[in-house]
Amino acid sequence: MDDEPKRYRVEFATGTAASVAKRRSYRDHERNDIEPDLPSWPPGPAFAARGFFGRLGQYVLGVVTGILMLPLYIIADALGSPSSPAKRGKLEERENEVDDFPVIWAGMGETARTLPWQLDPSRRPWPMETEIELAGSDELVRITAYTDNARGSRLLSWGGGERVPGSEVVLWTLPRKEIIGAELKPFSMEETDFTIFFQDGSWARLTSHGAREIVALLGSQAPADSSP
Repeated sequence: MDDEPKRYRVEFATGTAASVAKRRSYRDHERNDIEPDLPSWPPGPAFAARGFFGRLGQYVLGVVTGILMLPLYIIADALGSPSSPAKRGKLEERENEVDDFPVIWAGMGETARTLPWQLDPSRRPWPMETEIELAGSDELVRITAYTDNARGSRLLSWGGGERVPGSEVVLWTLPRKEIIGAELKPFSMEETDFTIFFQDGSWARLTSHGAREIVALLGSQAPADSSP
């Protein structure tokens, strides 16, 4: 790999199925909730899969949003813009993508539990962005954070998306050898989700528009027994 590190915006993935849309959980190998035990994490939204009426509401919202956005998609297509409704691939793990949506899967003391809480967009300050930095000459993987001057609010962005000078901090580092592989997760919008597998058997599900490049850099071979 080149000495110059590759950087990609990254954060914990979020569910896309109606039962877990915009939600995520944190589990140990027995599927117990470990969120209260994650050190120094600020409170976040409690996880619960939606029941029938909650799922129905998500479907209705999706239909209404699609109808309202259709004229914009048509105009964008006529102007040659790549804007289009996001597509999702094949469901692979119903237990982890519909019935539940773990983004950390780790036993006590395992690597995935050390990931920084700032990767959770529902917890971090709204102007903050997080990045993964890969393949510097020291062979460390880093998670960094910085303030983005294009983030006007949680719902609105403007400007060129440049980082505020002096705002970058290193949140997490790990020797590259502690990561044994990564794989794309098709059941995500435009295949932006991916899973990183660690030597100790823990894993994390993240999302990035650079998911394919990240998986290629980390290696696409996942352990045979990585899934619960």
